[in-house]
Amino acid sequence: MKARSCLSAFLFTIFLCAFFYVPRNARAAAPATPPEQSERTQAPTPAASESSSPEEVTIPGPLRSFLRMAAISQKVSPEEVLPLLARNVVVNGFQGGSGKPTEFLILLNWYMDQARELMTFAGPGGVIHISTCAEAKPLLPILGYRMKESCGPNAAVETTNADRAFLTIDSGFPLSELEETMRGGEPFNYPFASTRVPVLFGGSEWAAAEKNEKNGKKDLVDALLRDPGMARLYWAMSRMDSETRNSLWQSQGLKKLVPVAAVLDFYGGHICVRAGKVIVPGGPKAESEWKDLVGVSPTSPGEFVSRLLAKDDGWMAAYFDALSRVSQKQQPYFTDSHHLRNFYEALRGKDLSPSPTRHSFRPDQGLFLLVNRLQLEANGQPHIPGGIEVWKETMRGKSDSKIVREWGKRAGGWNNPDQVVEGMVAISRVSSREGPLNAFLALIEIDRNRSPEQRLNPATARLLADKFERYGDQYLLFSEFRV
Repeated sequence: MKARSCLSAFLFTIFLCAFFYVPRNARAAAPATPPEQSERTQAPTPAASESSSPEEVTIPGPLRSFLRMAAISQKVSPEEVLPLLARNVVVNGFQGGSGKPTEFLILLNWYMDQARELMTFAGPGGVIHISTCAEAKPLLPILGYRMKESCGPNAAVETTNADRAFLTIDSGFPLSELEETMRGGEPFNYPFASTRVPVLFGGSEWAAAEKNEKNGKKDLVDALLRDPGMARLYWAMSRMDSETRNSLWQSQGLKKLVPVAAVLDFYGGHICVRAGKVIVPGGPKAESEWKDLVGVSPTSPGEFVSRLLAKDDGWMAAYFDALSRVSQKQQPYFTDSHHLRNFYEALRGKDLSPSPTRHSFRPDQGLFLLVNRLQLEANGQPHIPGGIEVWKETMRGKSDSKIVREWGKRAGGWNNPDQVVEGMVAISRVSSREGPLNAFLALIEIDRNRSPEQRLNPATARLLADKFERYGDQYLLFSEFRV
C-alpha cells in the first residue's frame, strides 16, 4: 500500500513538471516573427485614432436614423460611421459602370434633405416640440402627411407625399406618438439635433479634393454620397494604418489620390510605410529592384506609391499586392533581380485590358494562387510536376484564350523551370476554371507532401494535365493521399 502511495506521488510530480515546463519550452521554440512581418501585423487597426484629437463632421439629425437609412449597424463606433458609409456607397450606391445612383443612394440623399428641414423646424434647441394639434400642422408636410380628420379625439393623418412618408417611417420617426399628441395626449418631444462623427484628416481636406468644385454643398457626407471616387478613396484610406495614410496624405494630398482610388481600394491593403520608406516584398535587399521596376525608390514613399498605383492601369499595384502576401520564405525567389521584372512583364503582357479594377472582384486570383502555392526545391528552384516537357506540351494544347495561344508558341523554347513559372504568371490573367495554370496548381498540390522518389512521373503528370478539364474537380482527393 505504501509502495502504491509513493508511485502515485511520483506520477503526480511528473505531471506537474510536464504541465508547467512544456508550455514554456513550446513558447521558446516558436519561430520568431520576421521584423517586417511584425511591423505589418502590429500596425494599428483601420479605425485607430490619430495621435491628436480627430476632427469631426456633422450629420443632420439623430445618428440612429442616419444609420438606419445608410444600412449601417446600430452597434458601430462613431469612428466607423464614415468608413462604412463610404463602403456602402461604393458597393451599393451606383449601377454598374453607368454611374446612375441606385434606389438606396437616392433614398439616402432624400433623407439628408428631409433631416435638414426637420432640424430647421426643431430650432436651436434641437428638439421637435409639439403641444397641440395646431402646432403639428406645419410639421406634417415635411413628413409627407396631412390632416385626415380635424383636431380632436379622432385626429389622424394621411399620406400626401409617398416618398417623404416612406422616409419618415423608414428612418424611425415616431409618427404614432405625434398622432397621440394631436388627439389631445401628452406633448410630443423628439430630439432632432445634428450628430458629430470623427473624420480622417478633416472635412475641409476632402471638400477640396472633390471633382465637382462648383457644387454648392461642401459637406463631406454629401461629397461621399455624390462622388463614388471620393467614397472609394475614403474607404481605402480608412483601412490603412495611421502612419501609412498620413504619409500619403502629407506627400501627395487627397486630390492626387482620387484618380487612383479604385486601385488603392483593391490593392492598397499591403502598402505599408515605416520610418519614411515603403516596405516592399523581399525586404531591404529587393528595394533596388523595386526602384528599377516602379521608377522611384521606396525611400520616397509618396512618389513611390503614386507611381505604383498609376502604372499600367493598376497592374503594377496588383503585382505588388500579390507578392506582399507571399511568405517570407518564398519572397526572395520572386523578388530576385531577374525574376521580378521578367515575371511582371509576362503578367503585364501587350494589352492592359481589362483593367484589374474593372469588376467587383479582383481578376488576378490566378496570380495570387500561383505565387503562394508554388513549391520551391531545396536548391531554390521551383518544382515543376512531371518535368518541363509536360508543360511545354500542355501549353500547346487547344485554347480559346489569345494569351494562352501566344505563350503556347513560346513554350517550345523552354529549357528551365523559371521559364515555366514565367509562362504561368502570364496566363494567370486568364479567368478560367480549366486551362494549364489550374492544372499546374492542382499537380503541385498532389506532389507537395511527397518525397522526390514518390512524386508524379512524366507519364502520369501528362495524363492528369490532359484530363484536367474533365476530371479536375476530383484532383483534390489525390492531394490528400500519402504514398
